[in-house]
Amino acid sequence: MLKQKLTVLVAAAASALVISGCSSTNSHEPAELNDIRELVQSSEVWSKNLGQTEGSLIAPVVTSTGIYSAGGNELYRIDPKTGDIVWSREADAEISAGVGSDGHYIAVGTVKGEVEVYDSEGERLWTARLSSEVSVPPLVGSGFVFVRTADTRITAFDAASGERRWRYQSQVPSLTVRAPSQMRFSPAGVLVGQANGRLLALDGNGRTVFEALVAQPKGITEVERLVDVVGTPLVDANMMCASAFQGGVLCMSSSNGKTLWRVDVDAVTGPVTDGRNVYVVTARGEVNAYDYQTGKAVWSNSSLLWRDPSAPAVLGDVLALGDFEGVVHFLDPETGEIIGRSSVDGAVRVPPISMGDGAVFQTEEGEISYIRAVK
Repeated sequence: MLKQKLTVLVAAAASALVISGCSSTNSHEPAELNDIRELVQSSEVWSKNLGQTEGSLIAPVVTSTGIYSAGGNELYRIDPKTGDIVWSREADAEISAGVGSDGHYIAVGTVKGEVEVYDSEGERLWTARLSSEVSVPPLVGSGFVFVRTADTRITAFDAASGERRWRYQSQVPSLTVRAPSQMRFSPAGVLVGQANGRLLALDGNGRTVFEALVAQPKGITEVERLVDVVGTPLVDANMMCASAFQGGVLCMSSSNGKTLWRVDVDAVTGPVTDGRNVYVVTARGEVNAYDYQTGKAVWSNSSLLWRDPSAPAVLGDVLALGDFEGVVHFLDPETGEIIGRSSVDGAVRVPPISMGDGAVFQTEEGEISYIRAVK
């Protein structure tokens, strides 16, 4: 019980420093927004309010059958063209993590420590009791639902039946950073960021394929030694990359796991790429770009200091991200210059999701919006 309390307290303290973004809890004054050259024309195509999600880090998912998201204790399927709600379903408790989907199965975690799984028409297929609360969106695919709970257990369920296939347990840390994070499929297996600064890969039977060191703990106090792997690992045909708080970014070969490059940076988002650069946001709010091939620094934008910008989404030749005031910023990926702005209702904590020539944003206030941008 004491360990759980310490985790919650430090998560709150870390989020004030890293992602909470409200100026009343941040000891640093957020940067004022300067005038910019408006080179991007943006428009809000549609917007819906799904219910407040403050503190839960609910992230939408875009699939071939629609957009799935949540607010409060409601799960929604949304038409991506119009923003119309196709159906909504009430979960047994407030949804604490989600949404995970492959377009056929939709999974959410609740504050009761349960995972609920639905089909694409909203029929609930099964519910399973877990060992603790779910704080990371379930990963759905290949006939499985993978769930990571707050006690660091990773459990694999059969997506259709809910039968538990295996469970992996790592060491439970006393302190963690509360930041948006997700698991990811890769050629090596399921990638899971760990609180010990390591990136774990598990195969289809729950066996460890590798544990890569992203960051080494430093300092004296437990807070100084926090090195949680944050955000969503980057996976493409060439690389697997991960970021760590108070650590850095590690990129490895997707084919053999060989380290390609590593940079030191106090990251609070997972790495994102457009095939030319790799982009990461720091604890101070800088947006950094590194050369995709070498990891060499390309540019750094510091105009959003202490505004808690989200991870960016790649929209063709534009980057889009949101901040703690709901301001949406469009950046030139070649220079890092802010070349357009828009806004949504509420703080943007989770990464926007690229869709067509725009991105889907979800805020703490529960607003989900599709914003299109043309350069």
